[in-house]
Amino acid sequence: MREEDLYTEQYFGDEQQSVADAPQWEQQALPATRLNVYRNPYLDSMTAKVLLGDYFDTGRLPPAEVVAAVRHQSWRDLEYKGGSLDVAGDRLYVLFFRSMCSKLSYVKVGRTKKDDEEQVRKRIRAHESEAKIAQAVLFDAWISRPCVSAVEWETGVKAHLSAAAEEEIIPVERVKAEYFRGIAFGAAVRVARMQEDRRGVVFLAP
Repeated sequence: MREEDLYTEQYFGDEQQSVADAPQWEQQALPATRLNVYRNPYLDSMTAKVLLGDYFDTGRLPPAEVVAAVRHQSWRDLEYKGGSLDVAGDRLYVLFFRSMCSKLSYVKVGRTKKDDEEQVRKRIRAHESEAKIAQAVLFDAWISRPCVSAVEWETGVKAHLSAAAEEEIIPVERVKAEYFRGIAFGAAVRVARMQEDRRGVVFLAP
């Protein structure tokens, strides 16, 4: 399967649409940003998120500094909630990518197993790169502290969300094994924390 076909299926399911038909910001791509050069003391993260939402809702291309501020906060949240990303151990993560086109916004649930010091960052950055096809920005992010194994934990979260989609218990639509639309980021994190207790996750000592 071609890569573009995979993404078409991932974001649109069985509908006969193309990712190329998704709304664009006046035919422009999102501005490129770098996390390590974000320096704007006058633009706090909450303001940046509100501004980004306003730009997306009105179909306008957001300034690079607004996109950078939102991404910067998401990465800070990863470090705040999961501790150092360079510590060994399995981790579960929940990422929310927001697009100007609400249909293309989605939650990504995944697991990472550390095998080198950059593994976690590489995985998240790969998801950010993947999200560009939907003109989506990493808007919210959560990651667990390192644990012995997150395999069953990840399985439980995806099964819970998939069952909820089938039974219409909560407003969520599964569009791929680890991709969900319609569910709020906070609700997805709550499912992850609930499954943490059910699966008896064992965390590594700090």
